[in-house]
Amino acid sequence: MTSVPGRAGPPEAAELLERAIVFTRGALASVRPEHLTLPTPCPGWPLIRLLKHMDDSLAAMAEAASSPHLTLAPTASPDAADELLASIRQRACALVGRWVASERALVDLGDRALERETLGQVGALEITLHGWDVGQACHAARPVPPVLAMDLWPVARDHIADAERPCRVGPALEQPEWATPQERLLAHTGRQP
Repeated sequence: MTSVPGRAGPPEAAELLERAIVFTRGALASVRPEHLTLPTPCPGWPLIRLLKHMDDSLAAMAEAASSPHLTLAPTASPDAADELLASIRQRACALVGRWVASERALVDLGDRALERETLGQVGALEITLHGWDVGQACHAARPVPPVLAMDLWPVARDHIADAERPCRVGPALEQPEWATPQERLLAHTGRQP
């Protein structure tokens, strides 16, 4: 299921990252300080924890764009809601530019090398899913755009391993054959659409 007939896989990572960030920025606009303690679709994660994770993930993605090695060392995120949201927005805006400017093909991740294109596509999936999570937590749910959901489906299908369940993502949920692209994507990642 891709948006362009005949294309074998998802669009290039830079395009997916940009579209994921646009979607997620809309969700971030709904965050208010009183929302920070609200639960998210990620079990045991209040919104503040999810936002700090997003800030850290965006920092790691930027590192992958400009460095041959990804350390995955956590970054310090601000505690104040306005500063944290500003940090996330700044990192997100800068990410696409850094990703496009980079010519690296591989990124070392510990003792493994990962194609930068794959890392970017998986990053776009995470950004989109967490954008959806933010909207749910703030009671300002926005659907994942159908074409974005279709383009992320092969990424989710090919890169979410059973070994990651239930630690990083929940168990896949059943869905009817007529499920929308968003429902299919969310259900595969253990989220109830």
